[in-house]
Amino acid sequence: MPDYRDNDADDNRLMSDEAEPTTAEMRQVVAQVSAYRAISEQIRAKSTGTIAFGLFMIGVWYFVDGQNNNWGIFSILYLSLGVLELSVGLLNRLFPSPEGLLLDGLVMFAFAASNGIRQYLIYQAVGEKGINPIFLIFAAMWLFQGIQTIRQYFVIKQVLPINPSRNDLRWFDGLVKELRDADPVTDSRALAIPTSPFLAGKLLGENAFFLDPDSAMLVAHRRDVQIEQVSQTTAGEPLAVLVVEGNTFPQFKLSDANWNNYSAWKREGGENPILRTPTIPTVQPVREPDRLG
Repeated sequence: MPDYRDNDADDNRLMSDEAEPTTAEMRQVVAQVSAYRAISEQIRAKSTGTIAFGLFMIGVWYFVDGQNNNWGIFSILYLSLGVLELSVGLLNRLFPSPEGLLLDGLVMFAFAASNGIRQYLIYQAVGEKGINPIFLIFAAMWLFQGIQTIRQYFVIKQVLPINPSRNDLRWFDGLVKELRDADPVTDSRALAIPTSPFLAGKLLGENAFFLDPDSAMLVAHRRDVQIEQVSQTTAGEPLAVLVVEGNTFPQFKLSDANWNNYSAWKREGGENPILRTPTIPTVQPVREPDRLG
């Protein structure tokens, strides 16, 4: 992929150090970043439980070992793992990523292993009477959670084998912001299509980007985007439809700003868009046959 630079403030077009990206390349970037953002939000939501678990383990350490001034190896290990789990939760809250999810699973494994080893050593020293079944239950629970978390990580990597680059993420976030603020009156590269659902558009080079209220993004080549007038209001204002790759959206009232931006973009690509006024068929009067004299 080309290495994207920030949009130029004068013409708001996507720029690159190499040739302009193709529609297929842009779709790949948009799909990859959209999936990454959705996964990141899920990881951020899960981080609440990770933070709570880290605080819980620090609390358990304090009541079991800390207040008894026990600084043995397992006490230090429990405290370290509790702090690490809390740190992983904060990391996933602030900077969510699939790798943070993997780290969370590994910490869970470490909790399970430390509990299991501790109970085994107690069993070796004093026999069954020294074993605490609660800690064994905790070890089994953490082992299960660790397996589930790591399994989630590998499922994510199947869907998203390579994380988007920082340039792609920065470009995508900037584009989404521009789309949400799109105003065709002040931005000659913007469209605001008042259809259902509402679509915000950006016309960047050979590609058009559309964003709906659910933040789903559609990418299409210039030749596959059409605005066609289908009728007009009683006041004579044009009613049009947006056609993207053969898919027709519901009709909307076409503003001058939307049409001017769209038609200028089309002409840049060598097309000559025409806003056709629907013709109303006229009824010819029926001529009566000549009467016979």
